[in-house]
Amino acid sequence: MPGCSILLTMPWSHSASRAVGRIVLFIMGENIRFPPKAALALGIAFNELATNAVKYGALSNATGSILIEWTIETAPEGRRLLLSWKEKGGPLVKLPAQKGFGSRVIERGLAHELEGAAHLDYRPEGLVCTMDVPLPSGARDG
Repeated sequence: MPGCSILLTMPWSHSASRAVGRIVLFIMGENIRFPPKAALALGIAFNELATNAVKYGALSNATGSILIEWTIETAPEGRRLLLSWKEKGGPLVKLPAQKGFGSRVIERGLAHELEGAAHLDYRPEGLVCTMDVPLPSGARDG
């Protein structure tokens, strides 16, 4: 399959007697298989993003959602994964007074483990995280 599009739903209700499913996570991009070290680094970053989305961001209320999309770009130095995590519909986002543990894990961890870059943009309408990492030599089509 050349591409991937996944929609996840989350049950939500105003009362215990009424449950309504709603789409909260949109995932779009090519299938890619990463070697364990790269998969672990990305998994840790996603865990931090998801935890903060549940606590403070788009998944902390009944209207928020997240779009995760990626592309593979060929550059002179090799193939690169360009990934974005975009939250919307959550509470108004404010720039934190100081960087927390999770932010440092995302920004420094990907730079250290994958020789890539991650940037957190605290837009009022929702957090946006962009990642630019070289595709590891063991990465292949899924």
